[in-house]
Amino acid sequence: MSLPQNKQALTPDAKQALNEILRRINFRAEVFYRGQLCDSWALDTSGTGNVNFHIVCHGNCWLHLPTCKIPTRLQNGDIVVFPHDAAHIIGSSEAQPDAFGMQNITRQVPLDHANPGTALICGFLEIDHSVRRLLMGALPEFIVIGAQSDTHNSAVRTLLDLLFTEAGLDAVGATAILDRLADALLFYIVRDLVEKDLPIPGLLGAFGDAQICNAVLAIHTNPGWHWTLDNLAETAYLSRSVFAERFFQACGMPPIEFLTLWRMYFARRWLEQDKASVMDVAERCGYESAAAFSKAFKRVMGVGPGQFRKIGGMRNVNR
Repeated sequence: MSLPQNKQALTPDAKQALNEILRRINFRAEVFYRGQLCDSWALDTSGTGNVNFHIVCHGNCWLHLPTCKIPTRLQNGDIVVFPHDAAHIIGSSEAQPDAFGMQNITRQVPLDHANPGTALICGFLEIDHSVRRLLMGALPEFIVIGAQSDTHNSAVRTLLDLLFTEAGLDAVGATAILDRLADALLFYIVRDLVEKDLPIPGLLGAFGDAQICNAVLAIHTNPGWHWTLDNLAETAYLSRSVFAERFFQACGMPPIEFLTLWRMYFARRWLEQDKASVMDVAERCGYESAAAFSKAFKRVMGVGPGQFRKIGGMRNVNR
């Protein structure tokens, strides 16, 4: 795919803001499978409701999706990510499977480069609703990051080497170490998306359009301001209609919907980490009443702010 004409490299201010956002993301990575598969095999790990990933440590395999008749070949060093938990089968056969949702493992051997078969590490990233929609809401069903084929991904290759080494150990803390190493994958995925010449609607797309980025940085700096379509367009030095169209192209959603998601991203942090009152958070987010804020919060998060705090935050909402 080709880039939109207005796609530009991140400005220093945009890069700093994106780094700050990524640093504050609340998420959890978990590796649930590590093994080396031989002969005929097939896996479908969808259904968790989370962002799924597979790492091909060595060997090769095939990725099948119900919506795609042509399989994708995966090889040594590839990371395949499913931002929306799409149904899929990753397996040894190029032939389209008869059904999805199946598991078929005939033979496993210890993780070792000297052994036959395909070595896999599989896991998921549990990310809260608002951040997931902002970062990944308009991404395709799957993304492949080729750590071996891409000369710019030396850091990812180093991470994969560490993951493979730790996955082959039966040592104290190995599972926890794998999870923490997998945490870093999210940030490498974001970096890869930013640096690749791909249209990426959502937060990353907004940062790639210099004029739309002005509006996003204004919201980021002052989420509680009484933002409207008109004054957001002014920050982007665009007319109201052009701004609305460009914003939707870059972000995959209207400006006011983006503003609401952004405010809820901050609201979650203030409720969970700062222990601020609902009324205080409502005012910080630019709402004139706690009732209006609570309604918006529930629409985005699935529960009201009081219930959110009672059950212990976003991680428990996702369960």
